[in-house]
Amino acid sequence: YKAMLFYLEEQPQLINELLKGLTNKIDFSKTVSVMRKTGYLPIITPWLKSVQTQNNASTNEAINQIYLENEDYESLRESVTAYENFDQLALAQQTERHKIVEFRRISAFLYRKHQKYQKSIALSKQDNMFRDAIETAQESQDTEIVEDILRFFVQQKDKEFFTVALYTCYDLIRPDVVLELAWRFGLIDNSIPYFVQVLRDLTHRVETVQKKHEDREKKEEKQAQQQMNQPLDLSLIHI
Repeated sequence: YKAMLFYLEEQPQLINELLKGLTNKIDFSKTVSVMRKTGYLPIITPWLKSVQTQNNASTNEAINQIYLENEDYESLRESVTAYENFDQLALAQQTERHKIVEFRRISAFLYRKHQKYQKSIALSKQDNMFRDAIETAQESQDTEIVEDILRFFVQQKDKEFFTVALYTCYDLIRPDVVLELAWRFGLIDNSIPYFVQVLRDLTHRVETVQKKHEDREKKEEKQAQQQMNQPLDLSLIHI
């Protein structure tokens, strides 16, 4: 670590080469801590990137902080998606009020990963990121959350995303809720594809049940016929 500080003072352009040569001998957390105290943490970004595959919490948090300070949301999104070993909720809180919408999307993404679906959806709705909100609702597998999204789109008079939500979250929505909303707010045309699928599924289920019933009856008839055709065992008759 003394060598690290020496290079930082005398030959800062070579410090990443030094760290790469010492990678197998140094403690990542201590290295990050030392560099953070100097105020020159960003200078070792190349080394941080080179060791991120080891998914160390300290290096992940360091490089994520650098991306955040540089407003590099694309690199931050790639980092938090690929390497999950860091304080995700802390970063979500840091980014949820960021001036750039893409950082707020990262916040919603992190809340979603922690199953804080309501918080994630609220952020997405706030920024009109409705596809993100719908995907989060679908991932929640919660009927109430999904139907709340439907009601939101009804209130916003957004027929397009009402239809998208019906398609994406189809298996989580109750038909009677869709029918009520469609009838009350003039969305019958937008709901027709949903109800066509509901009827198709219902028909398939009825046909499946009917086939199982018919197969069972045939099996029982065959068993009865076989029993009738069996020869009488005379040894069982007592004179």
